[in-house]
Amino acid sequence: MKLTLKLVSLLLLVCATVVTTVFVMKKPEPVAPKGPDITSAFVEQQINEISELATLHHHYRKNANYQDAKKLLEYMPDWRINKSIKEFMLIYQGDVKLGYDLKNVKVNIDPVTKTILITLPEPKILSHSIDFESIQVLWEKKGWFNDIRFEDFKQFFITEQKKYEEENNDELKRRAREHAKNIIQLYLGSVIKDDYRLKLD
Repeated sequence: MKLTLKLVSLLLLVCATVVTTVFVMKKPEPVAPKGPDITSAFVEQQINEISELATLHHHYRKNANYQDAKKLLEYMPDWRINKSIKEFMLIYQGDVKLGYDLKNVKVNIDPVTKTILITLPEPKILSHSIDFESIQVLWEKKGWFNDIRFEDFKQFFITEQKKYEEENNDELKRRAREHAKNIIQLYLGSVIKDDYRLKLD
């Protein structure tokens, strides 16, 4: 009788041990948090959040000169005397800011190939400023009856800004585009956890 009780007790202990072992081994692993749904609206929202980072600030330094001859006779506007020429040469620094209207960004998601295609619009010049504290006048010369005035400097810098933008338009836009692509690539790469492939055009 005692032997039977011992065998029953031993059997129950073995069963309990097996059940506990199986339960521990089959303990469900924690489920990884699901990433955000990859939709066009979600991607556009992420791009809007980095709009300021995608803006390019281009700083430059330039030598420039100005020359103007006074028209001495109204009925002979092309006639002038060399002594009537006023001119100056200076060095200045400027800053051009380029960015995007992100409302025009196009996002196309292909769930089959898991590809996100982002098409950027043309970058635009948002601002162009001159650092007047950086101006160094190298030399200046007044002409007969033709003094240098503040208006001359004003018109000079307006012309210089337009000239710089026209001469460097393609290069500035290329740099702005590359900068925006790099920022978007880095940012979205850290936000989108799924195995989506990102393409920027």
